[in-house]
Amino acid sequence: MKDTNKIVIFDWGGVIENNNPEEYTINKAIIDIMRKYNCNLSNEEIFNICSNGKNLYNTFINDDEEITKKWFKEVKNKLNISCTYEEYKKSYYEYGKKIPYHRNVVRYSHDLNKKCKTAVFSSLVKLDYQRINDQVNLSKFDYVFLTYRMGYNKPNEKTFEIIEKQTRIKPENMLFIDDTKVNIDVAQKRGWNTCNANGYELDKIKKTVKIFLH
Repeated sequence: MKDTNKIVIFDWGGVIENNNPEEYTINKAIIDIMRKYNCNLSNEEIFNICSNGKNLYNTFINDDEEITKKWFKEVKNKLNISCTYEEYKKSYYEYGKKIPYHRNVVRYSHDLNKKCKTAVFSSLVKLDYQRINDQVNLSKFDYVFLTYRMGYNKPNEKTFEIIEKQTRIKPENMLFIDDTKVNIDVAQKRGWNTCNANGYELDKIKKTVKIFLH
């Protein structure tokens, strides 16, 4: 029987999506897209312009696509690339699909949903939604918490507060799996159970979940 009083929350990047810098990542995908549209700047210049010198996902904390379009117009002018917004969206999806993800973690999360509530909690941008849904079938999770919809990015404590309010589950009945310590620290501060692990550490994740559920 499914325990609806407990929830396991999976981070996306690093836990489900593979963010090993030695492999294909979102940063490399962005560079490849801009090269496709004839940008001649250095890789560093491209990424700094696209992200304003920050993590790319920190650029978008709004569900309004007009914000993304405005960002694209500014980036297009600075990079002098030759494509429309719709062409960029299509390329973002196509190149994003090349980023490897941990299929075994996805299968495990789907199976786990039979035992307790599950959620995805990640700092994604609006343009990521389609490919991620294609890869993991977000309907398999009870909750999907994406920071671009929440208005704040991790590790902002407000994102954790929003999850608590929406799930109505006590902090001691939450287990948060994330590969980034600063995010884990905030969860622990709020009384959540945590597992600091990445997608290569599925055995560690399974062991922690087993203890949490029993």
